[in-house]
Amino acid sequence: MKSIFKNGARAAAVVGALAGALTVGGAGSAAASSVPAWQLEVCSWGNYQTNVYWGNGGFMGVPAGQCKTAYWQRTSATTYMVHIDAYVNNGGYITGTDVNIAQGAGLATGGSSGTAYFWSF
Repeated sequence: MKSIFKNGARAAAVVGALAGALTVGGAGSAAASSVPAWQLEVCSWGNYQTNVYWGNGGFMGVPAGQCKTAYWQRTSATTYMVHIDAYVNNGGYITGTDVNIAQGAGLATGGSSGTAYFWSF
């Protein structure tokens, strides 16, 4: 499905949401999200750009301290699972996770480029 990107600066809202939803590293399935249906929001709260990849060539580079949102075309489906892999720009692999885009997904990275961590919101 086609996705469209938009920058977002919802730092206060995202930081508040992140405070209660920390998931450190490891692969798994992201929990229910505060992000609207058919959207993937990725925030890079570390001192590095976070690069995320999904599906057949999907990519989003999120500069340090910012959020970006990818939008999928809505359908009547209640489940649309997408595997996301997150990397430090010009660095190593952080982790991967499966998210249900039909329900919306929020992912964030933090820490430094050498000690990056990851959680969902």
